[in-house]
Amino acid sequence: MWDWDDDNPWKKEEKKYSDWQDDGNDYDDSHYGNVDCGHDQHLLYKIIKCLCILKREIAKCEEMLCNPRFGLKEIKKEVWRIEHGVFSPTFGLPEIKSEISMIQTIVGGIQDEISNPTFGLSEIKTEVSQILEISTEIRDIALDIVLNPTFGLSEIKAEVSAIENAVFSETYGLQEIKSEVSQILANQGVTPFLTSGPFFVDCEEQTLLLKALNNTNETQSVTFTIRNLDSCPVTDVSDVFLTIPACCGESEEVSLPSYGERNVEVRAMLSSATGVLVYAATKTGLPDSQGSKVNEFKHAEWVPVATFCS
Repeated sequence: MWDWDDDNPWKKEEKKYSDWQDDGNDYDDSHYGNVDCGHDQHLLYKIIKCLCILKREIAKCEEMLCNPRFGLKEIKKEVWRIEHGVFSPTFGLPEIKSEISMIQTIVGGIQDEISNPTFGLSEIKTEVSQILEISTEIRDIALDIVLNPTFGLSEIKAEVSAIENAVFSETYGLQEIKSEVSQILANQGVTPFLTSGPFFVDCEEQTLLLKALNNTNETQSVTFTIRNLDSCPVTDVSDVFLTIPACCGESEEVSLPSYGERNVEVRAMLSSATGVLVYAATKTGLPDSQGSKVNEFKHAEWVPVATFCS
């Protein structure tokens, strides 16, 4: 085996001159006839040896780095003291920590007192307790007595029931009273029945102009009734029916009943008590011809009534 130098495995090997001679002869290739020229065994051995040395050095480095005692002992000891001091629950000035502990104790005591059901003036707590007792008694009375269907005199309950039925009944009360209420509502304009009232017509007035305006979003209708009041009971009557589309107006001219001087009434029955406006006027001449206006009834001049007599 070759000589080996661990410190310098790649050192160039020195070969003596006598190693290259054999029995005084010059260099002879046959001297190395048994050597495999395809592989340099000496070089391979050096490579393997270097790898072993490298592995050994790496192991030494790892052992030193992972050693908890590696480095200056003074530094490691100081670091340990710092860590121990920082994470110690008693680290810091004792006066500050004592003050903080006292504050926490005081706050905790206040919270305990607030949560304590007996905390506060005894007079206030006694009063609250009495109020709770009274409310309990009132609740018991309401549940057990007032709401009991059999509580009280049966005569009183029967009377109350009769009064309730009478008040909410649609047919309860004198007919005169209900008629009066209906008339009051009609006088306020909340009615679909309007009348022009009686008015005088001379012999020159032959035509009646009727108009209606629908001021709603739905189709409405108006029935005009023209009555000759010269006879009683009234027999000379004619009707005019107008259908008015939403937000539109309609008009029609008709002949006045009878001839000569006479008394006439015009009635209007609206499909809605609100949103429908009416107008009437008498004129000379025949319907749909030239003529002069004589009598005129604007919507505000019509009289609301509760009902029409027949």
